[in-house]
Amino acid sequence: MNDKNIFQAFETSEYRARLNKVRALMSDAGMDALMVISQANQCYLLGYESLSGGQPQAVLVTLDDDPYFILRKMDADATAEAGCWLPQDRVVAYAESYVGGTGKASAWEFIAQFVKSKVRASARIGVEVSGLGVFSYPKLVASLGGQEPIDASDLVGACKLVKSERELVYMKEASAIAGRAMIAGIDKISVGTQHCEAAAAIMSALCTGTEGIPGGPPPYPPFIRGGKSSIAPHQCFSDDIFAAGEQYYLEFGARRHRYCAPMTRTAHLGPATPRRKNHHEAVLAGFGAAVDALRPGATCADVARAFQAAVRPYGLKKDSRIGYSVGLDWMDGPSLGTNNDTEILANMSFLVHLGFYEPGENYMLSDTVRVTEAGGEVMSNVPRILFERPA
Repeated sequence: MNDKNIFQAFETSEYRARLNKVRALMSDAGMDALMVISQANQCYLLGYESLSGGQPQAVLVTLDDDPYFILRKMDADATAEAGCWLPQDRVVAYAESYVGGTGKASAWEFIAQFVKSKVRASARIGVEVSGLGVFSYPKLVASLGGQEPIDASDLVGACKLVKSERELVYMKEASAIAGRAMIAGIDKISVGTQHCEAAAAIMSALCTGTEGIPGGPPPYPPFIRGGKSSIAPHQCFSDDIFAAGEQYYLEFGARRHRYCAPMTRTAHLGPATPRRKNHHEAVLAGFGAAVDALRPGATCADVARAFQAAVRPYGLKKDSRIGYSVGLDWMDGPSLGTNNDTEILANMSFLVHLGFYEPGENYMLSDTVRVTEAGGEVMSNVPRILFERPA
């Protein structure tokens, strides 16, 4: 895709189109320059897929020239190998002496000084403030000259909401990998088996991929929750034992070039109780209503209200959001909640994420969904059933 014989996830023309969208928003906000701190946003603009190892790095975007990418030397020497389309003369390295030392020198000071050298003294600089820690921010601001920058934390994110066809292809591929991993995990659920054994099967499938689609590192380890005590919704798998008569959900995502497709399914060890079957039927009805409501012109709140109306006859109500925008590095935009009036557009992508948490009664179902003119298009082909495993 480029003249370096290095694989890029997208054509350089697509990255330039993304930059043009960012520059238009910068101009509207009165910015002359933007410092992109989020690694997901750096990947979106440059194609750079490596992780930072916790060290500072930033992309400098101006209104009229190619960006600069500023990062530690050992990473700067190999940006092309990590998918970055920028020529090497736009990659700026700071010395390894900034990393791991006991002195007060900070790489943010180097980054800020470089930014100052590339913009005029009166330039209005935007910064993704949300990506900076409480110690990093004052060092950056002081090195920029002491004037508070414009908070541009949401600017690039606004450009990421509507996906290109190629982005959606990667998410569809990730969904296929996640589907294979889901079946592998469910097949491991049996009485007396530890949760970590199911997690190992899932991780192996995520890394292996499918025929024709290479796997890779997942964005998060699997969440495996359920039973009488394991109800914490955001805790990963443990060494707990699957028990007869209990139900458990498996939640995780696969990714392709950092584009994620999460999903969740629930399995029951033995025949499900009437109450649990009611939960499942309610969520199926709510899922169908939400997916149908995911169409251009609706709002996120409209989708959440459609779900609530569908589950009400089953005697259920969900207090939390029912999903959110997904893409690069998992969540990347607005939530599907009754308090969110963001307009939905074609080719947005959402995780419709439905669950009810009670002690001993956890149930969860989720899938990644593309918005089309006719409504939501579910990316996964894994059956949306309550999997009943032998007890």
